[in-house]
Amino acid sequence: MRSGLLILAIITGYILLRGWPEQWHTILRIFVAASLLVVAFFFWGHCDRPTSTLAKSARKPRAFDYLSISLAVLLLECFFLLFLSVVPEKSERFAISIDEILRSSSNYEKGKSRIESQGMNEGSNGEDGSLVTSNWLFSGPGRRSLNKNKKVRPSNRPEVYLFPSTPNDARILLGRERFLRNFTLATYREESWLPLSLIPKTLLAKNKAINFEINSNRPKISYEISHQVKRGGPTLAITIPNLISIKQPSLRETSPDTFRLSPNTIRDKEYRYEATSIPFDFNDTLKIIPGTPPAPEYMELPDNPKLQGKIKTLAATFGAPTRESLLSLRRYLHENYRYSLDLAMPSEAEPIDSFLFETKTGYCTHFATATVLLARAMGIPARIAFGWSGGRYFSAPNLFVFRAREAHAWAEIYLKDRGWVIFETTPAVREEGSPSLAGINEISAYPANFGDDEVIPKQDTTPLLKASFWIGSTLFILLIGALIIKRSPTPASEHNLVSEVLPNSPNYLSAFRRASQAHGNPMPSGRTLRAHLESIAAPDFATDLLQYHYAVLYGDQPRNRLIEKKLLHQLRKWEKEAT
Repeated sequence: MRSGLLILAIITGYILLRGWPEQWHTILRIFVAASLLVVAFFFWGHCDRPTSTLAKSARKPRAFDYLSISLAVLLLECFFLLFLSVVPEKSERFAISIDEILRSSSNYEKGKSRIESQGMNEGSNGEDGSLVTSNWLFSGPGRRSLNKNKKVRPSNRPEVYLFPSTPNDARILLGRERFLRNFTLATYREESWLPLSLIPKTLLAKNKAINFEINSNRPKISYEISHQVKRGGPTLAITIPNLISIKQPSLRETSPDTFRLSPNTIRDKEYRYEATSIPFDFNDTLKIIPGTPPAPEYMELPDNPKLQGKIKTLAATFGAPTRESLLSLRRYLHENYRYSLDLAMPSEAEPIDSFLFETKTGYCTHFATATVLLARAMGIPARIAFGWSGGRYFSAPNLFVFRAREAHAWAEIYLKDRGWVIFETTPAVREEGSPSLAGINEISAYPANFGDDEVIPKQDTTPLLKASFWIGSTLFILLIGALIIKRSPTPASEHNLVSEVLPNSPNYLSAFRRASQAHGNPMPSGRTLRAHLESIAAPDFATDLLQYHYAVLYGDQPRNRLIEKKLLHQLRKWEKEAT
C-alpha cells in the first residue's frame, strides 16, 4: 500500500514537472511536485510495514534529518527554476538556427516549379505568404491544408512589430481585438484552402503612398510595421484590415487583399513601412445585409454532396442571414466545440467533417473554415484570412509585439456597403498571465539590430527574482535552524538506542564476539551474524540467538530483557568452554 502511494506520488510529480496543468505557473508546479514527494516519503517511512530482512535506520529520524530533506528539496526546486528560466531560450535559439539551415532557398524554387506544373497562376503561390519563421500556420506552397493528426507547438518568437503613430492610435488598438492580415484564401477543395484566381496587377505609389478607397467614417489609425524579409522569395505586406494607404513604391496584388512588397533595397533583412487603416470587425456592426459576392468562389461549398448536405442542414438551424443568426452561430461554436492544438481525427474522414460533426476539437483554422462554410450556406459571401491576432503592448517604446504563437486564421464575411468584415468565432484561449498590456517593468522584445540578427524575446525576470528571493530566504532560515539543532547535545536516550541496535552494541552481540574469538574464530568486521554462525561450529543455542537478533533488528520486535539475560548466560558458558 505505502509503496503504491509512493509510486503514484512520483508519477504525479513527474507529470507536474512535465508541464501539466498548463495554466499553473512553473514555480507553482515545481512546489506542488516537491511537496507531494516529501509528504509521500514521510508517509512511506512512517507506515507499518511487514517484517523483512531489509536493513532499517539505526535510529528514529530527528528534526535535523527533516531539515536536511527540506534543504535538498529546496535546492532541487532552485535547480529546476534555473533550468526552466535559462534552457528554453537557449534551446529555442538552437532550434531556430537548425530550422533556418533546413529552409534553404531551393525549397522555394521547388515549390514554385511544382505550382507552375499544376497550372496555377502567380497569385496561387502561397509560399509568398510564408515568412521564414517558426510560424506554424504558414507552410506549404499554394495551399493551406487542414490537419487531422498533429500536435502543434508554436514558439514564442517575435515576428511582427507594430508602432502606433500617436498615443491615441495606441489607445484605439488597446480598446479592441487586434488583427494583422497577411493573405486571404477563397476556394475550399480537397481538404485545403486555395487562393482566388486573379490576374496579378501592379499598384504604383502616388505621392509616396498607395491609396485604397474605403467607404467609412470611423476613426482611422496610422502605424508603422516592421518584420523580416522572407528568404528565398517575395514577401507579403502585413497590415491591419481595411487598409487606406501604405507607403511603398509599388505593390503586386496576387489575390484579393494579398500584396507582394517591392524588393527591399534599403535594409537587407528587414521591411519597415507606414500604413493607415480603419479597424472594423463584426462587433462594430449594427445590421447585417449580405453583399453581392465579388466572385462566385466566395459562395462555394465542398464538392462532397454528403458533407455539403450536412453543412446546409446545420446552417439552416441558425435561420436567415441576420446579425442575430451570426451571433447564434458564434455562440454555437463557442459552447459546443473545443480549441486544442493536439489533433486526433479519423484518418479516413475529411477534417472539416470530423471537426463539425465528430471530434468537435480543433484550432483556429478549423473554426474559421467551419464559419466560412456555414456562412456561405446561410447566403453570406465569406473567405478565410491568415495573419496574427492579439499582440502585446509595451508603453515605453510604444509598440505592439506579435509572436509566432499568435499566428491566426479567421473568417471574413462580405456585407453590403461595408465590404469584407472580420467575423471571429475561435474561442478566446489566451494564456493566463499573458495580458495584451505589458507589465510596467517588462522589457520590450524589439532590438535595435532587428534587421541584422534573429530575435528571441527577453523574458520577464520579475517573477523569477521574486521566487529567488523567497527561496533564498527560506534556505537561509533552514540553514540557521539546522546549525542550532546540530550544536544541541544528543539526548542520552538516543545514544542508548544506537548502542542497542548497531552490530557493535555492548550486550549479547558483544558477548558473542568475545566467545567466538575465545574459540579461535574472531568475527570479521562487516560479517553478519548469520554468515559467521554458518562458518563456525555453532553452539546449540545459535538458532535462538539468530532468531531473536533478526527479530529485534529487522522485525520491529521490542527488546526482551529476560531473553537477552538467558542468551548472555549461555554465551558466557560457551566462552568458558573454550578455556
